[in-house]
Amino acid sequence: MLRRFLTRRWLAWLLVAVVWAVACVFLGRWQWHRYEGKKLSQHQLTDNYNAKPVGVTSILPERTTALTPQDTWKQVALRGHYVSSERLLVRNRPNDGYYGYEVVVPFRQTDGRTVLVDRGWINNGRTAAAPAAVPPAPGGTITVVGWLRPGEAVKDNSSVPGQISSINLPRVATLTQQPVLTGGYVLMRSEKPAAAATHHGLASLPKPSPGEYAGVNLSYALQWWFGAVAGLVFYVVRLRREELEADETRPAKPKKVRIWDEEDE
Repeated sequence: MLRRFLTRRWLAWLLVAVVWAVACVFLGRWQWHRYEGKKLSQHQLTDNYNAKPVGVTSILPERTTALTPQDTWKQVALRGHYVSSERLLVRNRPNDGYYGYEVVVPFRQTDGRTVLVDRGWINNGRTAAAPAAVPPAPGGTITVVGWLRPGEAVKDNSSVPGQISSINLPRVATLTQQPVLTGGYVLMRSEKPAAAATHHGLASLPKPSPGEYAGVNLSYALQWWFGAVAGLVFYVVRLRREELEADETRPAKPKKVRIWDEEDE
């Protein structure tokens, strides 16, 4: 078997099997890292979403501080008042299978900092050009609790007055002439005190999806690692089988005849 193993053909097949095994190991590790990353993101999302509200300055200390993935969906509490005159409508926003508008309003805190608050979703009017009516934000000093979200990329610069195509915070700051934080905005969970009419027609946006099921990547990783072992086992089995087949076709050695048996003949 060793002699057959050392032939050029079987050494070439061994090289193929080793390359296959190494590729499978690396692909398995890649899927494993994706599995760990998804699991971490899903745990982080759940922990942040249900965590106790904190002050926004503890996460975004400066106006231009970027919101990190680790802090996305953390709950924050704001105290101050809405700058209702600078309200904007974000068009073409989906919710539960329908398209409508999200209502965003700058919120000036008691410390002077301004944060953009997404108050919720409202359906289109008779046409998609505008909603039928937009519930006003409550006046006076109120407390808003919500989740931090990163800003969005600019979709287009053309806009209807009072409408935007995405929540791009630098653009919102320019349009509203308000020094809103450009690192993130707040998706409202609640506001107190709030008049009963405030939420009429406004729908809360759904809890974020945790993403793809992480177990799929774990399954892929195990399959790749099994493939690495299977390739090497297949090589050994084929080599052994060919050796056995060669033994069966090889002519049997002649039986040794003793000298005295020859003399008796």
